This record gives sequence, structure tokens and C-alpha cells, in this order.
Amino acid sequence: MPTVLRVSGYQFVMFSSDHPPPHVHVRREGKLAKIGLEEPIEIIRTGGFNSGDQGKIIEIIRENRDFLLSEWNRLYLADKE
Repeated sequence: MPTVLRVSGYQFVMFSSDHPPPHVHVRREGKLAKIGLEEPIEIIRTGGFNSGDQGKIIEIIRENRDFLLSEWNRLYLADKE
């Protein structure tokens, strides 16, 4: 489970053996959420994050969406080769 990004205490991780659609898992303080990367960006599983955290996570993903999508494609496609 590689960490692809760290921002404001949030750890954004991806599993190379994961499945479509593109998404990222977000960890912080024992919580683990799952967020889709396709538009509109949506929280698939809140993982215990409160609404303030969820808003911050969505904001970080919006700011880094191109990078996160490229990492997802790199990891997902690498696993399929």
C-alpha cells in the first residue's frame, strides 16, 4: 500500500492490486476513508472522518487530482502488466 501523498497530516495511499474506478484511500489517526477520483469527486466510505475532515480531504484531492490520477493509473496498469 504505497503512500502517494502526505498533506496536513493526511496520508493518501493506493493499493497496486486495487480495482476501478480510480480512487484513493486516506488515513489519519486510525481512520481510513475511500474517495473516488472521477468527477464529481465523492466520498465512497467516510471511515470515521467528520464533515470538516471530509471537506478538507476533498479540497486536497481537488488540488492534487491530476497527480493522484496519474499515480493510480501507474500503479493499476503496472499491476496488470
